[in-house]
Amino acid sequence: MFRTKMTSETRSRQQRDGSSQHVDLPVLRSRGPRQSVILVADDEVLIRNLVTLLMQREGHFVLSAADGHEGLELSRKYPGWIDLLITDVQMPRLNGTDLCAHLLEERPGIRVLVMSGSDMSEIIRQNVNLLFLPKPFDGESLKAKVRAILAPTVQPPMLRSDPDRA
Repeated sequence: MFRTKMTSETRSRQQRDGSSQHVDLPVLRSRGPRQSVILVADDEVLIRNLVTLLMQREGHFVLSAADGHEGLELSRKYPGWIDLLITDVQMPRLNGTDLCAHLLEERPGIRVLVMSGSDMSEIIRQNVNLLFLPKPFDGESLKAKVRAILAPTVQPPMLRSDPDRA
């Protein structure tokens, strides 16, 4: 079952296939600046809950999934923009690298942070654009990495040519 962690009003939607599973999605309302949305996928409940709590305390809206399959389903049901995927690599049903591949295709522009306690040198070498956070990590390291990933990219000011100056 999917559950989102949220601080705002929610509504429940039943899946169209008639199953008893449901996904809690936010009621989308404009309330000033847009809140960053982060999808967390990790099969270790303690890690998933810790990452979710830390990201909520940083002011992000967090969608939480117990594995890659649930993360993919949740992403497909969530109607809004998802800014960042934070995922473990080794998970049942659908691993983190496959989840990344699906979401990068389905949600162009999503950023990804991969976590693992395993040696990731080969995966990182093959996927140089994936950002990596080794487990175990402390909360400050995670928060700093997420802030860096979500920081707006600063464009250099465009030089304006002055036709009166020559």
